[in-house]
Amino acid sequence: MMTEGPQPSPSWPELKDRASKKSALVGGLPWASAAGDAPPPLVTTQPIKTLLTATLSIDSTEQNIFSLPTLLEARMAVLFRKSPAWTVSLSVHIFLLFVLALAIVPIHKPEHLRLDMSFSLHPGEQSLEEEGLQITPTLEEVSRTEIVETELPVVEEPIAAPPTIPVVSESGTAATPAPAIAIGSALNGREPGQKKSLLGTFGGGDATESAVGMALEWLTTQQRKDGLWSLIGPYADGGSQENRLAATAMALLAFQGAGNTMTTGPHRVSVANAWRGLLTKQTPEGNFDAGKIPSHHSLYSHAQVTIALCEIYGMTKDESFAQPAAQALAFAIAAQGPNGAWRYEPGKDGDMSVTGWFLMALKSAQMAGIAVPQASFDGISRFLDTVANDNGTRYGYRRDNAQRPAGPITAAISAEGLLCRQYLGWTQDDPRLAAGIELLIAEKPFDYENDKDVYAWYYITQVTHNLQGDAWTRWNERLRDVLPRTQILKGREKGSWDSSLDKWGHHGGRLFVTCMCTFMLESYYRHLPVYANSQLGN
Repeated sequence: MMTEGPQPSPSWPELKDRASKKSALVGGLPWASAAGDAPPPLVTTQPIKTLLTATLSIDSTEQNIFSLPTLLEARMAVLFRKSPAWTVSLSVHIFLLFVLALAIVPIHKPEHLRLDMSFSLHPGEQSLEEEGLQITPTLEEVSRTEIVETELPVVEEPIAAPPTIPVVSESGTAATPAPAIAIGSALNGREPGQKKSLLGTFGGGDATESAVGMALEWLTTQQRKDGLWSLIGPYADGGSQENRLAATAMALLAFQGAGNTMTTGPHRVSVANAWRGLLTKQTPEGNFDAGKIPSHHSLYSHAQVTIALCEIYGMTKDESFAQPAAQALAFAIAAQGPNGAWRYEPGKDGDMSVTGWFLMALKSAQMAGIAVPQASFDGISRFLDTVANDNGTRYGYRRDNAQRPAGPITAAISAEGLLCRQYLGWTQDDPRLAAGIELLIAEKPFDYENDKDVYAWYYITQVTHNLQGDAWTRWNERLRDVLPRTQILKGREKGSWDSSLDKWGHHGGRLFVTCMCTFMLESYYRHLPVYANSQLGN
């Protein structure tokens, strides 16, 4: 465990009143006229017979679009009388042909090119992405062997001791190990060679990176002009309830998990625009108001935004994020309930589902070098003891009655509880971890066709990746095969994953499912395993 660093320079504000109920997230629970008159024609037309009459014999008293001055009438009359009959007939027929040609030429309505102007940190560069050009994905098939180069380093787990990462040379042989990275600079040490090495070391490859690349491209096309995302659309299969704060936090976590910041990475413009818009939504109390959302999503969303905010501050050390991160963390700490957990309202007894997100928020703060009171972690540990079942191998959602065990027990909740135990100090050889993980894999296998549950898989992926060994090998063999194979490879939603038949897909929608799948495919380098030293031969 890393020790607490110096207190952050920004002061933490006092929590005012109770937190707003207007923000929220997706966690282990669901989010859960008469037609007007037709416009007049653009051009007034008359029958051809009337037109000819108006042309050859004009009444000077008639006031319409064919009336001519009197002098012109006289000259035209003389001209017609002196002209041979065949010339008049020829003129009339030519005129008729001209009118008929105009009548039958189809008018095609041009398709409108959609252009979204976006904020650019590099006005001198002229790439399509930096100009904010939104491009609809093409319909061609994509080869699964396509390699998406991401010249970005890896995010390390802050509570792991500084590891020595083997660097793989171009010939495929191990080169001299890279020096250990200090915990304080863990988020700044994402070298391309290190990321590529971790991808291979922990079982990823070209197919998983290709899938991540396409997912991030899809997310880029869904970003709105204000920099935020939406849970309900405009893509197909949106969620049943809107939550722009949660949608934006999840998209940012996906981009940042692959190493993108406001100034680095292929999606730096999307990240910059998102933070530019999101920071304007932070209130003086430290939480965020990004529009009306279900009240029971409020603290879910705040936890996710706090994770993303602490990550971006730790990755960049940009001082413009220091105060917002400190305020968001202060709100999170003040919202912890008397039982050591979080739920739907600040200061109330919490549940396992919301608490897992807040533990990651506190750990992300440590990763960024922001000190977190030990009392907050102690409270979580006490809460875990109250919801533990079967000697700590399984976990329940809540424990409302001291005479009864906590429940309900689900794969997602149990995986979340075990993940918290790993971060809070359980050792790698603790038999409860091994037993709990085996129960998880048996209860919720990676069965995309018959038992789709990306939320549970997201937590199981983290727990098994931390533990490594045979459990991770078996789990990863399915993960790296199933997710790239089931990704949408063509059409408007290319790069996303279908939300249908997923346990929470109806509530969270396509963006939620796509972000969860992306998090899993980034697991090889997004965080080093908690027990990184032993896994890397140290």
